[in-house]
Amino acid sequence: MTNASPSSSTPPAAVRRRLSPWRVLVALLVLGSIAYGVPLVVRASLTSAAEAPATFYAPYVDVTATPVDNFQVAAMDPARQAVLGFVVASPRDPCQPSWGGYYTLAQADRTLDLGLRITQFESSGASVAVSFGGQANTPLASACTDTSALASDYAEVARHYHVSTLDFDVEGSALGDTAATRRRATALALDTAKGGPLARAHVWLTLPGSLEGLGVASLAQVASLLSHHVPLAGVNVMAMNYGRPVTDMAAAIETTVTDTAAQLQKLANQYGDGLTGANLWSHLGVTVMIGQNDSPGESVSLADARRVADFARSNHLARLSLWSLNRDGPCGSSAAVETGVLSTSCSGVTQGALAFSKVFDRLTGSMSSATNVSGTPLALDTNPADAPYPLWQPQATYVQGYKVVRSGYVYEARWYNSGTDPAATTDPWTSPWILLGPVLVGDHPPTTTTVPAGTYPEWTTSGTYAGGERVLYRGEPYQAKWYNVGARPSTALLDAAASPWRPLFSIPGEPSN
Repeated sequence: MTNASPSSSTPPAAVRRRLSPWRVLVALLVLGSIAYGVPLVVRASLTSAAEAPATFYAPYVDVTATPVDNFQVAAMDPARQAVLGFVVASPRDPCQPSWGGYYTLAQADRTLDLGLRITQFESSGASVAVSFGGQANTPLASACTDTSALASDYAEVARHYHVSTLDFDVEGSALGDTAATRRRATALALDTAKGGPLARAHVWLTLPGSLEGLGVASLAQVASLLSHHVPLAGVNVMAMNYGRPVTDMAAAIETTVTDTAAQLQKLANQYGDGLTGANLWSHLGVTVMIGQNDSPGESVSLADARRVADFARSNHLARLSLWSLNRDGPCGSSAAVETGVLSTSCSGVTQGALAFSKVFDRLTGSMSSATNVSGTPLALDTNPADAPYPLWQPQATYVQGYKVVRSGYVYEARWYNSGTDPAATTDPWTSPWILLGPVLVGDHPPTTTTVPAGTYPEWTTSGTYAGGERVLYRGEPYQAKWYNVGARPSTALLDAAASPWRPLFSIPGEPSN
């Protein structure tokens, strides 16, 4: 996300060198007609101004970052809109979508409860988008050379998470990968032509910007989608990381957006689109990196954020995003550690929790409806017998990371607690429990590892057990931590610290470490 093209231009207030329209046009002609093998001048595929979304704010969320961002909780994402990143190629299978190269879709559902959290988010009326690509790892379009498989990958992600907005973040080496650019556009066009999930999706293209707008390679990305007749909701420019100190970041961001708009106007005209003025701006978005940027000497303050929000509103931009919701908070309790820090979990400027989100949340537009693109309603399961984690018990003790089911919903312990009812949670900032989402139809009860009868002696109420001895209790193995008589091994599941027994199996819901 943060790999914007460095700029060698003068500050915004001075006269700037702009890319020659003829240089851009020649480059697009070459890339469009030679690299992509299609005519450049066709009817534009940008959706009409009436179909484009109104100005909305949707922060990016890095779903694989630590600590996990609980975007599904209203108090932790007041916008009730989010762009989740990033889906990339799996290192083990070039045509398998993965989150950050770490988790397949199924693994993310098990390990991160991502599907559960997205369902909770959507079922509350919120809107979610999935972003492909990003700065790190290998994009699917670069790794997967089978265009049909690539189209299936994009459609699979849309179906799996029931999303109707897809974001394609193309930056770094992916910008110059003409083969991948062609495959991406062809794959999107394939599923669109078949009437698949992508035909009903809002497709955004996110590209790195500079003080001169978009580079030639970024403009070629737009040209590729338009030449393949892909319905494009808009272009989102990353106004960040200019590669040199910038004293007025708000002015620099406005310059980046304004120059990008002028470039896209020329490109739209080449495609016979005819979009002008506010119509074109309604297909334009901007993403800023809050607080300390990757480039030294660049920092977006809350005052800058207020100016950018006003700029977006007054110019009728379709979209404003930030990188990232994970970073929207202070880095520490003292000014010495609070400012100037580049971190994935805080902004590096003096602020309160979610301060940037509260500024940008004044933009009240909607990203999209939260409808399921597969056309079926989200199904919830309130049967306790289907709970995928243990049912909450008031007498049990729970450590940080433990997951339980209470009244048809899954909760995760934020810190050690006992006797606090997860369903009674009113303030997620002070409660020891965080809501992950509802139990879904298709979930099933947890299973534990059992061993064959006779592997260890069966536990008995009259037996005496020394530390280290192993027994079977209801088919599950336990080991004594110290000498005990008459203590049931199941007490280990209620109070692990006080119980003389340690389970020799993994308990579903407990933290892996």
